[in-house]
Amino acid sequence: MRGRRPSRRGRAWAEGPKTQRKEKLKGIVSARFDLQNLVGTGFLGKKGLNAFRQETGLRNFSWRVFHHARFFGKSTPRREVLKRAQGFVVFLHGWDGSGAVWEDLPALVCHSSPRLVSLVPDINGFGASPFGAEIPDPSQCDPPACMRAVERWLDTVKLRSAPRAKRKKPFTFVGHSMGGAALFYKDERGWEEHEYALCAIAPALLHNDLLRKGFYKALGVGIVAGVQYAVLDQLKEMLAPTIVERLSPGASAAVKREHQRVFERASKGTLAQTFWAMGQTARRPRRRNWDNLKVILAHSDTLVGLSPMLNLLQELGLTAENIRVVLGDHYLFSVGQQTRKTHGVNKGIVLQEILALHERQRSLQRISV
Repeated sequence: MRGRRPSRRGRAWAEGPKTQRKEKLKGIVSARFDLQNLVGTGFLGKKGLNAFRQETGLRNFSWRVFHHARFFGKSTPRREVLKRAQGFVVFLHGWDGSGAVWEDLPALVCHSSPRLVSLVPDINGFGASPFGAEIPDPSQCDPPACMRAVERWLDTVKLRSAPRAKRKKPFTFVGHSMGGAALFYKDERGWEEHEYALCAIAPALLHNDLLRKGFYKALGVGIVAGVQYAVLDQLKEMLAPTIVERLSPGASAAVKREHQRVFERASKGTLAQTFWAMGQTARRPRRRNWDNLKVILAHSDTLVGLSPMLNLLQELGLTAENIRVVLGDHYLFSVGQQTRKTHGVNKGIVLQEILALHERQRSLQRISV
């Protein structure tokens, strides 16, 4: 490679700069990438990065790729792994989180179905994907904008199958909370019916929940006031423990620590505007059908009320086949000391639903070919 400029085409970025690690599950490895670093080393064109920034308002975009190295072969280039993968599972975290809050679920997907590759980005201004502005515009922070940014990223790194391919590699989008709400705004245009599926876990879609909308908007206003009066650092110290506990009461200690870390490091404007945008609520989602969507709700979720959410889903046209209710709270898939009995079971349920959605899309593609 000495003296040779890396290719800017296709999935060459997968061989670019990365921070690789072995996961706890045997045979699974992951590597971290970000757009800015890939541009700096020539694996991605600067024009593409600038277009991404202009469209999304994000300064950078970071993600981690998981795959089963023992299945594909330890010496197999990651670019070849992406080419040979049967499909992709994209995990979208919630407010004040990062890709790390999914813990070992992306690795479990690859371990359970070795031909799948998991993609775990940091989204909506959090983690290593910050907005360019200290106080971004609310229109860049709401769930529809979040989903558009994710789709723009997928276009930038060219992971989707070629338009003329007889069989498209299916994508399964898995979102939690804010990320789950974003899935309801997935653009159907340009995607074949069986090219993707959606799994929304405790989605923060609050159109029918005036109480929680008010809480989110009030907290967003409070953070903005903290910015204006230069007291947000003090507010952070006071608010962080309360917010973390409200977000993740039954989650693992690792998830709570990650929320605390992100809250302390996130842009003040991002904290405010994304929370405000969730409370403001965007237009109601509209789709021709919801056949490829699964919603998983928890019975004691204090952030996403079960009854208002069920009423909203019914109004949107979903049926009992789309919905599953489990015992637990907002982080129904993260196992804490007090939630081992319920959340431990839920983690397996979430994994099963993800794999079932993938297999359903593959089966439907075989029928349609």
